[in-house]
Amino acid sequence: MPEIEDRLKPRDGLNNHSIAFARMTPQARGGAEFVFNITDSMQPVSELAVIILPRGQGLDQMMVEAHDAIIDILRQLIFRADKSRANYEKFTRAAGSGRDEGLNEVEFL
Repeated sequence: MPEIEDRLKPRDGLNNHSIAFARMTPQARGGAEFVFNITDSMQPVSELAVIILPRGQGLDQMMVEAHDAIIDILRQLIFRADKSRANYEKFTRAAGSGRDEGLNEVEFL
């Protein structure tokens, strides 16, 4: 099997984006909403939020679970962006294929 380059290997220094825990808001029905800020050169770009239910192991464990949930979200977003990119690349490589014959809108996988 040919070796395929993994463009998705984690590494630092690709750009100035960062993600950091911003705040936690307790929920009326239990648990808490954990919000993470995404910044570009310290300028806010977006927020991601997850609700974590308590499992009796304390706030530190809830923070671990919140980070795990955010990492899973980011991995899913990277997977979908990579699949979409691959579709566009496939159509750019097809002989005689123009943009109109390929994807006509952003594809959400």
